[in-house]
Amino acid sequence: MRLITLFFLISVNACSIAGAPPSDPVRVNDSGVAIDGFSPVSYFTEGKPELGDPAYATLHNGVSYWFTSTQQQSLFDADPERYIPAHGGWCTLMMGGSGRRTPGHPESYAIVNERLMLFWSGDTEDTKGMGIRNWKSQTNETIEGETEVVENADNNWAEFLSGERRAQIWLYKRSDNAGINESQREDARENYID
Repeated sequence: MRLITLFFLISVNACSIAGAPPSDPVRVNDSGVAIDGFSPVSYFTEGKPELGDPAYATLHNGVSYWFTSTQQQSLFDADPERYIPAHGGWCTLMMGGSGRRTPGHPESYAIVNERLMLFWSGDTEDTKGMGIRNWKSQTNETIEGETEVVENADNNWAEFLSGERRAQIWLYKRSDNAGINESQREDARENYID
């Protein structure tokens, strides 16, 4: 009986350390819209971010994505995994480093191996575009450097999705609050630099 009790306590303790998979891993606002309403398809077809229109919205895995046209909506519907941002729309650089979630900014991005990576960006002149500048610096703008950071981010993201890793949300500017939903705000730590 003691052995069974000990096994039970060890099992419960191991489960509480690992945690459960997250219920809302994708960065969305309070309306459930990803990428602050920017079209994920535009990055690939237009080579730049474009604000989508809720008239052209698609729901994928409980997340709303907006597009600029029915053509973009059709492209997404045919192959959503091709267009959705890596790492749930959180900053790839932060996910690849500390494993924390920091909101990715739709205008601070890179396409790496046909995947959309978003990076944090501030609002002031000093911090605007900081994420993409850090990305270029950390990767030395080489394929090898990008691959290493993305692989680290992919590994941390997979551990987070499986419940093996807790990826706390860190907010570096007050306006980051608008890009996440209420339950994500409850898990957030505010470290404002902007």
